[in-house]
Amino acid sequence: MPIRVLIVDDSSFFRRRISEIVSKDSAMEVVGFATNGKDAVDKVAELKPDVITMDVEMPVMNGIDAVKGIMSANPTPIIMFSSLTEEGAAATFNALDAGALDFITKNFDDIARNRDEAMEIIRGKIKNISRQKYQASRIARARYGVSSFSPSTSVGSSAAVSASRRSEDPQPANSVLGSYRRTSDTIASSRTSTSSARSFGTPASGVTGRSSSVLQDRGYVASRLGQRSSFQTSAQTAAMHQPARKECSLPELNASIYKPSGKKYSLLAIGSSTGGPVALQEVLTNLPENFPLPIIIVQHMPSTFTSSFAARLDKLCRITVCEAKNNDVLKPGTAYLAPGGMQLYVETRGFQKVIKIRESEPQMCYRPCVDISFESINKSFGGSVLALILTGMGADGKEGCRKLKSSGASIWAQNEETCVIYGMPQAVVNAGVADYVVPIREFAGCIQREVMNT
Repeated sequence: MPIRVLIVDDSSFFRRRISEIVSKDSAMEVVGFATNGKDAVDKVAELKPDVITMDVEMPVMNGIDAVKGIMSANPTPIIMFSSLTEEGAAATFNALDAGALDFITKNFDDIARNRDEAMEIIRGKIKNISRQKYQASRIARARYGVSSFSPSTSVGSSAAVSASRRSEDPQPANSVLGSYRRTSDTIASSRTSTSSARSFGTPASGVTGRSSSVLQDRGYVASRLGQRSSFQTSAQTAAMHQPARKECSLPELNASIYKPSGKKYSLLAIGSSTGGPVALQEVLTNLPENFPLPIIIVQHMPSTFTSSFAARLDKLCRITVCEAKNNDVLKPGTAYLAPGGMQLYVETRGFQKVIKIRESEPQMCYRPCVDISFESINKSFGGSVLALILTGMGADGKEGCRKLKSSGASIWAQNEETCVIYGMPQAVVNAGVADYVVPIREFAGCIQREVMNT
C-alpha cells in the first residue's frame, strides 16, 4: 500500500505545492490536509497517516505544539518544513526536541541545484521518515509517557516489521530518543543486528581499498553521490546503492561498567546527519565543564541553521559550543560546529591546531562533509582521535573513519536501535572500522570514562 501523507500548512499555495510533489510518486498518496496545528492533531487521530509534513508557524496552534499533541496521543513520524530565518531555525530545533524526526527548508533552492533534484530530495526524505514509526513511538514513550504502540502495517515498511521483533523498553528512558536498553546489555556481550529496517548508503564501487585522498579525489566524491550538491543526498540515489546488510557482532558499550582503554586522546570528532541535532544534544549536554579535549562536529545542515544550532547548544551545555570560524585555534572543552554550506579542515600551525573554513566544490554532496573533515583531522592528529558516527542517512564518514582507523584512532558508532536513520553508523560498522556500537544515552558516560578515566 502507498505511504499515507498528511500535509499541514496554513498556506494554500504550499499545501498544493507539497501535494503535487508527493502525488507524482506512486508509492505515496496524500490522505488529507490541515491548516493549523489543532486541525492537524484532529486529522491525525482521524486519518492515521504514515507520515506528516508540518509547517512551523501557523495560526490557532503552531507546529511545535502540534508535534507535542500528536506525539503524546498518536505518535507518528513528522518532518518539519522550516523557513531560513534565525527564528525559523530556533523553532525547528524546538520541534525536533518535541519529537519531529527531520526537517526540510522551505527554500528549495537551498537543498538542491535544480527543481527536479529538490523534488526528489523531498520525496526521499518523506519516504525515509515514514519508515520510522518505531522511532516515533520510542520518542513518545520517553518524552510523553506513551506506553503502548502497535506498529502500522499500512506502509508495509520494514521498520514496522523490525519494531515487532523488539520487546518494549520496560521503563521509560530519560533521553528524548528513548534509548532501547535490554537487561542483558553489557560491554562484553556481543549482539547480532537482526532488524530488517532499511538503511541507505552510497555506491560501494571504488570505495574499498582506496588509497587516494578523499580531499583530493573530486571525481570519486562526485561519482559516488551522483554529483549531488545538496546538503543531504536524495533517498532514491542512496537506496540504489545501499550497502548489503552484514551480520555483525560488536560490543555494545554501557557507561556503568565500561573499562577505559588507557589510550591518550587529543581530539573528539563527531559526524551526524538525519536525527543528529537531538542526538548531539543528548551527547554534548552530558559532558562536564572540565572536558579536556577540543571537539569537532560535522552535522549535515543548511548554512542558515548552524549558527543558531551552535548557540542553542552553547546555552544548554556546560562546555563551550560555537560555530567554527576560519583560523579558530582548537581549545580544550570547546566544541566547534562546522558551518553549513562550507567545508571544515583542521591544519597544524606550529604547535597549534587551527580550523580552516573553505568553500565547497560544486559537485560535493555534503556541505559540510564528514569524510573531508575527518581526513584532515587524521593528517593533523593521527591516531589520537576518538571519532563518533551518529544517526544519519547515507555513508558520509565511512572513508574518513577508515583513514583514522588506519592511523590507530578509536571509532564508535551509534547503535541501530537509537538511530533515527541507521545509515552512516551502519556504513562504518559494515566497513569493519567501528570498535564499538553505543546507545545514544551511553555515549557521554563512556566518552568521559575513556577520555578522562573517571
